[in-house]
Amino acid sequence: MLFLTHHLNSRAQTNFSKIGRSFPIFLRNSRGGLIGELSFSSTTSSKAEPIQYTSLHPNFRTVSPNHVTPPPPPTSITSSTTQSLPQVSVKPIIQSRAYSPQHFYQNRILDQYASQPITPITLRQLIVFGRNLTEERIVKSGNYVRSELPIRIAHRIRDFQNLPFIVGTNPHLSMVYDLYWSAFEKLRKFPPVRTMEENNEWCETIKGLLKNHLVVIPKLAMGMMECSEHLPGEQIDRFMNTMLRTRISRRVLAEQQVALTENWHDPGYTYNQSENDGWIGVISTQCNAKEIVEKCAKMTINFFKEYYDVEPPQVLTDGQVDTTFAYIPDHIEYIIYELLKNSIKGVIEKHAPSIISTSQSPSKQMLKSSQLFPPITVTICSGPTDIYFRVSDQGGGIPDKLYPYIWSFASKSNDKKILHKFTNFSKVPHMAARVEEYEQQIVPPELSLGIGLPMSKVYAEYWGGSLNIFSLDGYGVDAYVRITKLGNQIENLV
Repeated sequence: MLFLTHHLNSRAQTNFSKIGRSFPIFLRNSRGGLIGELSFSSTTSSKAEPIQYTSLHPNFRTVSPNHVTPPPPPTSITSSTTQSLPQVSVKPIIQSRAYSPQHFYQNRILDQYASQPITPITLRQLIVFGRNLTEERIVKSGNYVRSELPIRIAHRIRDFQNLPFIVGTNPHLSMVYDLYWSAFEKLRKFPPVRTMEENNEWCETIKGLLKNHLVVIPKLAMGMMECSEHLPGEQIDRFMNTMLRTRISRRVLAEQQVALTENWHDPGYTYNQSENDGWIGVISTQCNAKEIVEKCAKMTINFFKEYYDVEPPQVLTDGQVDTTFAYIPDHIEYIIYELLKNSIKGVIEKHAPSIISTSQSPSKQMLKSSQLFPPITVTICSGPTDIYFRVSDQGGGIPDKLYPYIWSFASKSNDKKILHKFTNFSKVPHMAARVEEYEQQIVPPELSLGIGLPMSKVYAEYWGGSLNIFSLDGYGVDAYVRITKLGNQIENLV
């Protein structure tokens, strides 16, 4: 720091006096990483504003502004030069990052976890392990979750640290960063699980973290929207996809452990799948494809009836409608719900645009029958290794100017509808990305959040599946969802 002060004073002091304003200079470590910011005043008078220093790195120690003294001048500077030097004061990072507590422990602790590889799992492993539970198995599972969660979250903390300085100071992203630090500390410090009582305590800990982290999706979305000018769209998409996939992975591990523990303590629960509808923790081994489509269709139809006072188009199912499979229902239901909601809205906008575009609805006689709209068809197909859902509509398709951005979390388009696609997240304080949130109106269903398709793709790809959309601009859309039938695909975390 002394070398830097001498360098700035000897080479830049004249320039400061000519500029006539304050401006920042960013500090980097020997590896090029951003560690802080210096803000310089242009004048050297006794009333000059002090240099403000902001530390971004968790290893950097900061000093309270109430106990600031100027740094000693370098020995190579004369006394007359020293008198004209601007003073230095330290501004704690919490003043520029509203939610950031000070992280004063050694980064080498994080390195120990971030350097370890993640141990991915498959859906089949979760099913087989949870079929015949014993106390020993629950304790063993608890220790796996206890050892795996801090590793997974350490990788994401490192991703935050690799963001540019100006992005890292965004208050929404800072809050998520701090939540991850706090969770990392709790997770790594929790002692090994040896008994069911200790496992119960462990489950209470992770339930608290799950609840606290419900703010992550809204904060990430708003933070990336506000920082879209400072990062390429491709980098934003990579960051968000990685964050959301690993978020799903951590919640799957935590929720499965909690669910298995609750099942164990439930005297009425049986591990005979024919008697408990095939539930193993949060996994259903008897998901029915037609029932999932009908549930999501009912929710979307009720929404449009209530908010737009219209009888929406029918949702028809065909193909192998009796298909059953093992999956986490929350994941596939979210995907189907978002696709059906987009399709119904597209059909209404295409064939009766005044219903959604204006506050005044057409005549009641016009709105009585869903026959006014072409139906939406969901085709179900079961192959040897995969199950497919095709959602087909005649809603006019996706405009060419919007189609390149349907999977993006940020874009450089001049279209305001795309630039501000996540603005409504300011009205959503919590979000777990489940259809129940819309049903219970925890997330207002009338809000267009802009995250439905990108999040659906993340869900589809998490267990090795896929989501593709083919649009005929002016006619309609075909969306294809593929999920693995055998459950032998490891988690997709990148």
